[in-house]
Amino acid sequence: MRRFRASAVAAVELPEHETFAVVLAEHPDGDGGRLEFQKAFSFDEQDRRLGMDTYCLCTEAGTAYGGVTTWTLTPDALEVRLDERTAEALGVEDGFVVDFPRVYLQTLREGLERVLGSTSAS
Repeated sequence: MRRFRASAVAAVELPEHETFAVVLAEHPDGDGGRLEFQKAFSFDEQDRRLGMDTYCLCTEAGTAYGGVTTWTLTPDALEVRLDERTAEALGVEDGFVVDFPRVYLQTLREGLERVLGSTSAS
Protein backbone atom coordinates (compact mmCIF):
# COMPACT_ATOMS: atom_id res chain seq x y z
CA MET A 1 0.00 0.00 0.00
CA ARG A 2 1.24 3.45 -0.84
CA ARG A 3 0.72 5.89 2.01
CA PHE A 4 0.83 9.68 2.13
CA ARG A 5 -0.76 12.52 4.08
CA ALA A 6 -3.03 14.86 2.14
CA SER A 7 -2.93 18.49 3.19
CA ALA A 8 -5.35 19.48 0.42
CA VAL A 9 -8.70 17.76 -0.19
CA ALA A 10 -11.54 18.77 -2.51
CA ALA A 11 -14.72 17.38 -4.03
CA VAL A 12 -15.80 19.56 -6.94
CA GLU A 13 -17.88 19.68 -10.08
CA LEU A 14 -15.88 20.67 -13.14
CA PRO A 15 -18.58 21.73 -15.61
CA GLU A 16 -16.05 22.74 -18.26
CA HIS A 17 -14.90 19.09 -18.31
CA GLU A 18 -18.36 17.63 -17.58
CA THR A 19 -16.82 15.81 -14.62
CA PHE A 20 -17.04 15.48 -10.85
CA ALA A 21 -13.72 14.99 -9.03
CA VAL A 22 -12.47 14.10 -5.57
CA VAL A 23 -8.82 15.03 -5.06
CA LEU A 24 -6.44 14.28 -2.21
CA ALA A 25 -3.02 15.92 -2.59
CA GLU A 26 0.03 15.83 -0.38
CA HIS A 27 0.75 19.51 -1.03
CA PRO A 28 -1.71 22.31 -1.88
CA ASP A 29 0.08 22.99 -5.19
CA GLY A 30 -0.43 19.35 -6.28
CA ASP A 31 3.19 18.30 -5.79
CA GLY A 32 3.99 15.05 -4.04
CA GLY A 33 1.46 12.27 -3.66
CA ARG A 34 -1.93 12.70 -5.31
CA LEU A 35 -4.97 10.50 -5.64
CA GLU A 36 -7.82 11.76 -7.77
CA PHE A 37 -11.17 10.12 -8.51
CA GLN A 38 -13.11 11.44 -11.52
CA LYS A 39 -16.47 10.53 -12.97
CA ALA A 40 -18.01 12.07 -16.08
CA PHE A 41 -21.55 13.44 -15.90
CA SER A 42 -22.51 11.11 -18.76
CA PHE A 43 -21.00 8.51 -21.09
CA ASP A 44 -21.33 7.98 -24.83
CA GLU A 45 -21.07 4.90 -27.02
CA GLN A 46 -17.33 5.37 -27.52
CA ASP A 47 -16.79 5.49 -23.74
CA ARG A 48 -18.70 2.21 -23.40
CA ARG A 49 -16.79 0.58 -26.25
CA LEU A 50 -13.43 1.57 -24.73
CA GLY A 51 -14.38 0.56 -21.17
CA MET A 52 -14.25 4.17 -20.06
CA ASP A 53 -17.88 4.31 -18.90
CA THR A 54 -16.87 4.32 -15.23
CA TYR A 55 -14.82 6.42 -12.84
CA CYS A 56 -11.11 6.94 -13.34
CA LEU A 57 -8.26 7.18 -10.88
CA CYS A 58 -5.41 9.58 -11.51
CA THR A 59 -2.08 9.87 -9.72
CA GLU A 60 1.22 11.50 -10.53
CA ALA A 61 2.15 8.12 -12.10
CA GLY A 62 -0.80 7.62 -14.43
CA THR A 63 -4.52 7.03 -14.99
CA ALA A 64 -6.69 3.91 -14.81
CA TYR A 65 -10.41 3.28 -15.30
CA GLY A 66 -12.29 1.36 -12.62
CA GLY A 67 -10.46 -1.12 -10.41
CA VAL A 68 -11.39 -0.12 -6.86
CA THR A 69 -12.24 -3.36 -5.05
CA THR A 70 -12.98 -1.76 -1.65
CA TRP A 71 -12.65 1.55 0.06
CA THR A 72 -12.81 2.36 3.73
CA LEU A 73 -13.12 5.81 5.23
CA THR A 74 -12.30 6.47 8.87
CA PRO A 75 -12.32 9.90 10.53
CA ASP A 76 -8.74 10.56 9.43
CA ALA A 77 -7.74 8.03 6.74
CA LEU A 78 -8.94 6.65 3.43
CA GLU A 79 -7.90 3.15 2.39
CA VAL A 80 -8.45 2.22 -1.25
CA ARG A 81 -7.78 -1.35 -2.39
CA LEU A 82 -7.27 -1.91 -6.11
CA ASP A 83 -7.45 -4.87 -8.43
CA GLU A 84 -4.16 -6.09 -9.85
CA ARG A 85 -4.56 -4.39 -13.25
CA THR A 86 -5.28 -0.97 -11.74
CA ALA A 87 -2.57 -1.24 -9.09
CA GLU A 88 -0.03 -2.06 -11.79
CA ALA A 89 -1.19 0.81 -14.02
CA LEU A 90 -0.79 3.25 -11.11
CA GLY A 91 2.52 1.79 -9.96
CA VAL A 92 1.39 0.72 -6.48
CA GLU A 93 1.04 -2.53 -4.61
CA ASP A 94 -2.57 -3.20 -3.57
CA GLY A 95 -3.68 0.43 -3.30
CA PHE A 96 -3.46 3.54 -1.16
CA VAL A 97 -3.80 4.75 2.39
CA VAL A 98 -4.23 8.50 2.53
CA ASP A 99 -4.27 10.27 5.88
CA PHE A 100 -6.14 13.58 5.93
CA PRO A 101 -7.28 16.25 8.40
CA ARG A 102 -10.59 15.27 10.02
CA VAL A 103 -12.23 18.45 8.80
CA TYR A 104 -12.49 16.81 5.34
CA LEU A 105 -14.33 13.66 6.45
CA GLN A 106 -17.82 14.70 5.30
CA THR A 107 -16.52 16.14 2.02
CA LEU A 108 -14.73 12.88 1.27
CA ARG A 109 -17.66 10.68 2.29
CA GLU A 110 -20.12 12.53 0.05
CA GLY A 111 -17.68 12.86 -2.84
CA LEU A 112 -16.54 9.24 -2.82
CA GLU A 113 -20.10 7.95 -2.59
CA ARG A 114 -20.93 10.06 -5.64
CA VAL A 115 -17.98 8.70 -7.64
CA LEU A 116 -17.64 5.14 -6.37
CA GLY A 117 -21.16 4.39 -5.20
CA SER A 118 -21.50 2.18 -2.15
CA THR A 119 -19.40 2.91 0.84
CA SER A 120 -17.57 0.88 3.38
CA ALA A 121 -17.14 3.95 5.56
CA SER A 122 -17.02 3.63 9.30
